[in-house]
Amino acid sequence: MMPNTQSLKSALVLFAAGLVVATCLTGVWTWGRLTTGLETRAQTRRSLLLWQDAYSSLKDVETGARGFVLTGEEPYLAPFNSALEAFPAQLQGLMGLEQKVEGGWAGKRMWDFQKQVDEFLGKMREIITVTRESGQTRAVEVLEDDSAKAAMDSVRKLCGQRIAELELSLHALDVRLQTDLSIGARSIIALGLAAILAGFAAWALLRDLLLQARRSERLALEKRKAEQANREKSTFLATMSHEIRTPMNAILGFGELLLADGRDEKQKRYATSIVQSGQALLQLINDILDLSKIEAGMLDIASAPTSVREIASFCRQLFSHQCSVKGVALNVEVDSSVPTSLVLDGARLRQIVINLVGNAIKFTSEGQVDLRIHGATVGNSRGLFQLVIDVEDTGTGISADRVEAIFEPFVQAKVNSDIELKGTGLGLAIVKRLTTMMGGAVSVESTVGKGSKFSLIFPRVEISARIPESSLRQESDVDFDDLRPATILVVDDNPVNIALVTGYFEGTHHTLHSASNGREALDWLSEHRTDVVLMDIRMPVMDGRTALDELRTMKECALLPVIAVTASSMARDEAELRRAFDGYVRKPFSRARLFEELSHFLHRVESQSSAASTTFDLTDKAPKPEWILLARRLREIEVSDWPAVRDGMVSGEVAAFAANLRSLAESSECMPLEQFADRIRSQAETFSLDELEKSLESFPVLVKYIEERGVAIEQTSPL
Repeated sequence: MMPNTQSLKSALVLFAAGLVVATCLTGVWTWGRLTTGLETRAQTRRSLLLWQDAYSSLKDVETGARGFVLTGEEPYLAPFNSALEAFPAQLQGLMGLEQKVEGGWAGKRMWDFQKQVDEFLGKMREIITVTRESGQTRAVEVLEDDSAKAAMDSVRKLCGQRIAELELSLHALDVRLQTDLSIGARSIIALGLAAILAGFAAWALLRDLLLQARRSERLALEKRKAEQANREKSTFLATMSHEIRTPMNAILGFGELLLADGRDEKQKRYATSIVQSGQALLQLINDILDLSKIEAGMLDIASAPTSVREIASFCRQLFSHQCSVKGVALNVEVDSSVPTSLVLDGARLRQIVINLVGNAIKFTSEGQVDLRIHGATVGNSRGLFQLVIDVEDTGTGISADRVEAIFEPFVQAKVNSDIELKGTGLGLAIVKRLTTMMGGAVSVESTVGKGSKFSLIFPRVEISARIPESSLRQESDVDFDDLRPATILVVDDNPVNIALVTGYFEGTHHTLHSASNGREALDWLSEHRTDVVLMDIRMPVMDGRTALDELRTMKECALLPVIAVTASSMARDEAELRRAFDGYVRKPFSRARLFEELSHFLHRVESQSSAASTTFDLTDKAPKPEWILLARRLREIEVSDWPAVRDGMVSGEVAAFAANLRSLAESSECMPLEQFADRIRSQAETFSLDELEKSLESFPVLVKYIEERGVAIEQTSPL
């Protein structure tokens, strides 16, 4: 494996640093050796010179003494006397140097030399004294005496020996100095090379730093461009979302009104198509925005006690009609081991499951789609649960080379081009990203032509002791008359939106007024009183935020509830609006959503329609004795037909069930049963699944009521 450029640069820097350090240490060592060697050589040289001077002085002593003995003339004693005067100082200097010089004559040897010198000088003095006192003849005899000669030879020998040793030491020191100088020269050369190499390394590092700085600058520039592009994308999405949601509000709202007020089956079918198409378009918009928020890191996971059984039930209700039309069986199973309440983001989990089940149904033309929810507690802990959600189908399947790609945005399995055109390829991308954000993982097992199995695993989900609140918004028919009579001001620059809200409140005991902008609303509020204001945000002349600020300065409107109504989809806008306004409704909104928000500000009153929903109208038709036989027949239906209809809630089965009940009601003149049959038929046709489920669940209560009324009539009839 070849080393990378960074490794080579690091090695070069380390080598150059090591070479510089080694060269510096070698130079310091060489300098120390040279300094010590020079100092030692100087001392040895001084010692040699001093020994030579001392030897010369001793020879002068001998020469002077001999000259005086031979001639008897006093001038010959001048060198003798000078040598005697200089020699003590020379001897003292020699003793000091010998203690410092390497291999010097310190101690005994120097004392032996001094003893020999003293003996020699003594002999010389004796000869001079004899010469003066006894004459030259006697002096010559003393001079030629063996002891005098032996003393002089011993001194000469010692001096010569020491001078020879010092000369050898000087030669050795000169050789060592030459070696040290050579090493020093090489160190200087090496230091120069190291300096050159270090300079090259520094240049390379500086160049690398400059290149890195330029890369960082380019990256920063690209980052700024990407952030600017992301802001522009977010702005574009927010603007497009707002512009699309505004007409979508009218499409879905008026479609809902048409669905409720349809005069015949044809109009209801048209209205149903409008609502379903609008909801599909709205879902596409939401998917694009969700994906954009996930990629921008702006989507938050809000965990709360959640019922997965409720989510499973919702999926069964939502897709039962679609499966019935396609002839595909939908099986929903929640294992008994799954806790009642788990701490999850219920809305996001429902979105994940709906995407998976809807995708499975879309690519399955025959067979079945199974939704199974199961799991187990984690280890010995009773507070954590491993949640597993399986969605399995018998559809077209996915080829192995496409399994990973299908989780990318706008990518589909490419098994059947006709099916592919029905979707955008965003569902699975959102599924994977949301699952990962919730701490889970998604896996796929698929065989082309046999089907696919998607598995979601959330390994450590907290079990909650708190009963979860229903996260499924009830989209049933609402009655605004359940709220106390109120005056409502609708502020919106779009006449269609004002007409829609007016349609929602048509025929109720509430009074509506409208304004086309914030300034017009403030002018109206300065002269009139109202109970609540529905305020649009983006308007000409004066927008909703500015209008709210000025409205709060009006003493009589300081506590007036103002609900923000906007088509903005940006999370930061929603958070800001929720803080500033008393309430928040995002377009498009349904009657139920508007009712829910208004119920926070308008007290509820006892509704006649809600009371009537749990009783049966007996004003037109009195109970008949035939109701006894009818009740028996209904009991049979309760055992045989009713459970399947209640559990499946398939539109066709509900319609057949309702037709059978209506036939029995007409033959027995039973108005409560006839009303019940009409109600469940209407709820099935309008896809009011929540209300349909409640109505079907109340069937045994209705049977018991008919039975009791029939028995009461029979008991009061004359014999």
